[in-house]
Amino acid sequence: MRNAFYLLMLRAIQFAVVVGFLSASGTAVFGESAKPPAAVLKAETESTPVAEESPPKEEYTYIPGERRDPFESLLFRGEEAGPKGDELTPLQKVNVEDLKLVGIVKNPEGNTALIQTPDGKGYFLRRGLPLGKNEGVIAKIMDDKMVVKEKKKDFLGQITVSEVVLELKKEEGRR
Repeated sequence: MRNAFYLLMLRAIQFAVVVGFLSASGTAVFGESAKPPAAVLKAETESTPVAEESPPKEEYTYIPGERRDPFESLLFRGEEAGPKGDELTPLQKVNVEDLKLVGIVKNPEGNTALIQTPDGKGYFLRRGLPLGKNEGVIAKIMDDKMVVKEKKKDFLGQITVSEVVLELKKEEGRR
């Protein structure tokens, strides 16, 4: 069944190519009867007018305010949610994977995580704070790890929520 479908599609494509070739050539390929009559040839050769210059065509210019951006996704439209570049904290300008969990301070009200950015600066974080480039939020801070929920956009423009876990590194001397 599947092979018959592919064979039928192949025949249809071949037919379209042949018909397109014949219609594009302007003359029939088969036989001598396709030649124009001698009277038509004689009339064409006697009165060949000098080709007049056509007026120059208008050049097209793209005006951004009047048309949509050709590079904007048709599947995802609208304003980006979240703060703009100037309003971001230093922790929202780095990827969560680039951060290092250095320590956790245990409190009855809730644990506090100590993280280190790639440039060596340290920050104390609590649950609910924004973190990372992908609108991440600290979901949990446990005794040995921190869980961050991030929004990531796939190639279709759909937003999915994923969890990134930063674990506290155990020292070799302590167990």
